[in-house]
Amino acid sequence: MNRTILAVSMLVLALAADPARAQSSDPASHHPGGADSVKSGTGTGIVQKIDSEKGTVTIKHGPVRALDMPGMTMTFPVKDKAQLAGLKPLQKVEFDLSYDGKNFLILQIK
Repeated sequence: MNRTILAVSMLVLALAADPARAQSSDPASHHPGGADSVKSGTGTGIVQKIDSEKGTVTIKHGPVRALDMPGMTMTFPVKDKAQLAGLKPLQKVEFDLSYDGKNFLILQIK
């Protein structure tokens, strides 16, 4: 009986010490779309609305193929609010857009 208890105890300890069986404590490893998978693309469109206070711009844009995004009208935050200073409604723009799996962000608008 003591040999059985000893054998079971050794087996439990061996399994607990096996790093391949241990769960990762890195939260990003459990969720696809972590910081490593930020995607970006370039789009063109027409400015519909500018909100300098919030740092957003609404653009009616065509497809952004690199992000598998169809054409639509959408409000985007901009990385640098200063980029909004020269924009006007109905102005045609080109923009660099990033997507981290949850949020879009205009990196640059021309």
